[in-house]
Amino acid sequence: MNVTETLPGTHCKQCNFKVAEVAEVCPSCGSESLETVDLKQNGIIHSFTVVSVGFGHMADRAPYVLAIVQTEEHVKLTTVIEDVADFNTVKIGDKVRFKNLDPKIGPVFQY
Repeated sequence: MNVTETLPGTHCKQCNFKVAEVAEVCPSCGSESLETVDLKQNGIIHSFTVVSVGFGHMADRAPYVLAIVQTEEHVKLTTVIEDVADFNTVKIGDKVRFKNLDPKIGPVFQY
């Protein structure tokens, strides 16, 4: 797997919450005591679906796997999984790795 970027996140110094986005206030406690961090790039599929008919800017990607991935730090995020050879083999618990940030959809992971 080729990693092209780092996975940016935010860590709250007040409540220790981490989120896979750059935030100005903590989405958990509302604190402004935050720091930007690079999250670990490995994760597992926590939940997923195969989208057969995309809409808007996702229409050309269909079919694709839309998943909730949990990183090693237990941060969960919704993402697209790329490089899926056979949609029938995708399963909960599969290992994935951060690939890049797509400006329209956010973090993208890959097998």
